[in-house]
Amino acid sequence: MADSLILYDAPNSPCARRVRMCLLEKGIDFEIHWMNLALMDQKQAWYLKMNPNGLVPTLKHGDRVVYESNVINEYLEAIHPEPALMPKDEYGQAQVRMWIAFELEWSKPFRDAIYETFAKDRLRSNIDDPAKLEAEIGKRTSNPFYLRFARKVLAEPRDEALLQDKYDLLHEKMAWWEDKLSDGRDWLVGDTFTFADIAMAPRTDMFELIGMTDFATRYPRITAFMGRVKARPSWAASQILPEAGATTTKVAA
Repeated sequence: MADSLILYDAPNSPCARRVRMCLLEKGIDFEIHWMNLALMDQKQAWYLKMNPNGLVPTLKHGDRVVYESNVINEYLEAIHPEPALMPKDEYGQAQVRMWIAFELEWSKPFRDAIYETFAKDRLRSNIDDPAKLEAEIGKRTSNPFYLRFARKVLAEPRDEALLQDKYDLLHEKMAWWEDKLSDGRDWLVGDTFTFADIAMAPRTDMFELIGMTDFATRYPRITAFMGRVKARPSWAASQILPEAGATTTKVAA
């Protein structure tokens, strides 16, 4: 790959971490361009031209743009097939994609829960004055929805009833996953590490941020699975944060 790879990323983004893990597993150098999600960097007009969903990550490879983390990873597999992270057989590929679909489903209640917890704290650590918030977001987007949403996150207390609803949904999903691991498998599909494992691990590592502090004791098999993922060099190497004031970071795999 002669063209450079630029990853539009944000600290603590589980979706972006999937791409970082894939790049590192494959030994590919890349550059991160950091986005401040709390202040709606991802809703700026120039970014929406690349990624109409207004989310991170987005990958720029020369003049090519690819968005959505699992799509990015399959693109990287296609242009850099070794070491392989997708099974060669059709059913193996289908299983990987079903795990991805499963993660996308439970990410919905998780996302609602994290807006009520971590996102509130993150926004308040960036800015605590509603007037300053309006000014900062106004620099980035003219869509009034995003300002209303940020005001709500900043000003309103945690909705404990909503959180309990989301916890109940998440426990249902995690119980299913815990049971799937009862057959003693190390990895989710076959005998090797795949995109299925990359899809599941980063968000799973964030359950404590939404206040689910008993996750490890409630789901010991998932916790053991996470231990295996965390033993891989790509896990520690993908825990990248910007240095103070930095807008880019170069990563050598």
